[in-house]
Amino acid sequence: MQSGVVPKVKETKKTRMRSTRANPNLDGQSPAPTIENNLEMYIAEDDQFMPENWIPRSPALIRLAGKSPLNAEPPMSELFGAGMITPTRLHYVRSHGQVPRLTWETHLLDVFSHPPDILPNAKKFSMDELASMDSICLPVNIACDNNRRGEYNLIKKTKGFSWAAGATACAYWKGVPLRDVLIACGAPESPPSGKKWFVHYEGADNCSSGPYATSIPFIYAMDPMNDVMLAYEMNGRVLHPDHGYPLRSIIPGFVGGRLIKWLKKLWISEEESTNWYHVSRLSLRVMPSFVTEQDSLLAKVFYHHPSTACYEQILNSAICRPAHGEQVALDQRKYKIQGYAYAGAGAEITRVEVSLDEGKTWKYCFRRWPDAPLRHGRKFWTWLHWYCEVKVEGLITAKEVRCRAWDSQKNTQPVHPTWNILGTLNNSIYVIKSTTVKDDNGIAVTWKHPVVPGSDDGWMKPSPEEQVKIAVEARTSGAADGDKQFTIEEVEKHAARNDCWIVINTKVYDVTSILSWHPGGANAIMPHAGKCHTETTLEYARKRDECYIGVLTKKGVELMREDAKRATEARSKESKERDEYALKKHSWCPVTLVKRSELSHDTRRYTFYLPAGEGMKKKVGIPIGNHIGMGVHFRDRMVTRPYTPTRPVLASEDDGTFDLVVKSYFPDEEGKFPPGGTIGNYLDCLKEGEQIDAKGPMGEVVYLGSGKFTSDGEEHRFSKINLLAGGSGITPHYQLIHAIVLDDSDDTKLKLVYCNNSEDDILLFEELNDLAERSQGQFEIWHILSHPKDEEDWKKTGGTGQFDEGVMKERMFEPSDDSCVFVCGPPGLVEKSGKPSLEKWGFKDGKSMFGW
Repeated sequence: MQSGVVPKVKETKKTRMRSTRANPNLDGQSPAPTIENNLEMYIAEDDQFMPENWIPRSPALIRLAGKSPLNAEPPMSELFGAGMITPTRLHYVRSHGQVPRLTWETHLLDVFSHPPDILPNAKKFSMDELASMDSICLPVNIACDNNRRGEYNLIKKTKGFSWAAGATACAYWKGVPLRDVLIACGAPESPPSGKKWFVHYEGADNCSSGPYATSIPFIYAMDPMNDVMLAYEMNGRVLHPDHGYPLRSIIPGFVGGRLIKWLKKLWISEEESTNWYHVSRLSLRVMPSFVTEQDSLLAKVFYHHPSTACYEQILNSAICRPAHGEQVALDQRKYKIQGYAYAGAGAEITRVEVSLDEGKTWKYCFRRWPDAPLRHGRKFWTWLHWYCEVKVEGLITAKEVRCRAWDSQKNTQPVHPTWNILGTLNNSIYVIKSTTVKDDNGIAVTWKHPVVPGSDDGWMKPSPEEQVKIAVEARTSGAADGDKQFTIEEVEKHAARNDCWIVINTKVYDVTSILSWHPGGANAIMPHAGKCHTETTLEYARKRDECYIGVLTKKGVELMREDAKRATEARSKESKERDEYALKKHSWCPVTLVKRSELSHDTRRYTFYLPAGEGMKKKVGIPIGNHIGMGVHFRDRMVTRPYTPTRPVLASEDDGTFDLVVKSYFPDEEGKFPPGGTIGNYLDCLKEGEQIDAKGPMGEVVYLGSGKFTSDGEEHRFSKINLLAGGSGITPHYQLIHAIVLDDSDDTKLKLVYCNNSEDDILLFEELNDLAERSQGQFEIWHILSHPKDEEDWKKTGGTGQFDEGVMKERMFEPSDDSCVFVCGPPGLVEKSGKPSLEKWGFKDGKSMFGW
């Protein structure tokens, strides 16, 4: 089709205006309240020791610049597939500092002016006051100023990390018009003659260069046609922390960098903002291409030149289908090419076109808007989705597909990108390219996008100039002069609490000295001790440089990368296995306390209800022998502890709830536990209806039935199982006993030795006795108390004293090829008396002696 030729099925004015009707939406209600059914509820396990460990984030988001602050975008296919209104969990995130932990109840917006007489009624607004004002709710598209910066970086490196084309999204935003807030503070409709005022915004985030702030012209903010608002809801809910909770600015048609999140100050002055992020931030200026050094005198001049400032968004479009890596087979007649397009300043996108012949001719595309995007008769604040149906043979033979958009001012996208040092506002024609694939199923064409977030798999490759730079950096990177290099074998020797090395980003650290004070505790570090894998993502904020001792060898780095690939594949497999369950192995989800029962002065039974996500089974799905991790996200750390559920054990008992029997060690300055047990105390304070985070399954032992189980992936089978427990260590043993005794087909014999201080410390006493009675001799139990209240009376039930060789040989199955022992309890029992005695008797660690 020749450029400008309209297809036979016309997009008439009548059908277009049906979807672009006016949308005043002054009642403040989101027209699409159901789009948040899949609001992300999980907190990534990898984030648990990060400053923002309290924020649930979608695993679909691809992180581009480390863990904190979060800068991430979704895959293009998921972004487009979610529809016209982007779910919060798939909305890109752009941050420059740690997310502030704010609350609706205490947050205030300070509104004032310099000089004070501009706003004679200046005041501080509470969130309830703002929410009580007349509100508007609008669909607004937001795009990061750096959207598609990755393409620039492959031409020549800019001063920023690489975004692909997913740094844009369209959501419903609800809030109070900014002009209403300013008028309530006494602002006039316009400045006095000859005066120029600016509205300043400042967020509560503490960034590397101070608070994030910017300003816009006062007359723009006061124009009701511009819909500038202070938003407190997104897609029918309060704002997500990553998107500004509890208050942020929304300026429709402006670049994302001008929209301040976590808004705490708002003022009017006669001067434009001098904040670093307003003047010099990497994405709020479009520098001339001849400026190639960020810190040069020339650059400093242009940082302050008004011609380089970015305010209104730029016209842009991208192809979303074919997706990256998608194969288009020949067994179809037509294919629908699809994508998105957006503009700035409320301009209408009047045309979108695609080309299959490298721009010689262009095909017209049909456009689809969200419901009622039109404002005030002419303002378009949303993106649109477009599509063009083409014959498959034409697509198969095309080397590439291009798209471009036109706006109402007849502007279109340039053919070639104009590089700038800050990598800002790339809106060149979007191009995807094809490769032909032959396999047993025939011929197919696979499509590649120019840049793929978090990957170098796009069709664009570094320019020759950049390739030379990369080669030079590769030769000069690694150990600096004098830095020592360590092999993997050398690192593996240092895996003890008194000699602990870890590897972060190929650098070796001796962290022995920080185990005692690390916020996550020594238990957070020890799983990484002596291991050279990329899972070591902990951040040691203090003394990190002092712990540095050298780097890995080149061979070690290569082995780490191979290990990372295997770990990613294994985690992906595990994740798919848990797709239908709310409880996940590598992420935290909120579980609700529905019932608590007091079993003794310090022991409770807690019943938790799992979240009912869409398409999820109403099941806990924890294998016998595994645990559930419970976690509390404090302001500066996360504390975790695994608990073995006492219900459900068998699949027939699984109703989507689980029970934990927990003994709380309360703070006692004169006792053994001066600070108390963190998770146990937290649970004890939890009220019915409140939530705590959980994940699972955890653990290396899985009981398969009939005496067969796996430990660390290795299979074992015994007909006689000994169990040594102390205190709350009884719960994994109880789970195994319960499973065996209630399974009529399982004839495995069990003997339990359960050690406690006094009668009050015995957990599940009645349940264990009931199982022993029901088993008819299959399960035997022997209690030992070190300090019974009534020694003579207790001797009728169990023994007194400590676990020793005599008790062991009298109350346990002796070592043989057909017997084993499981141990779980406090260190005094396990390490000092239990394991040494059992090993001396003949049980072998990892072969016939196991820990939960």
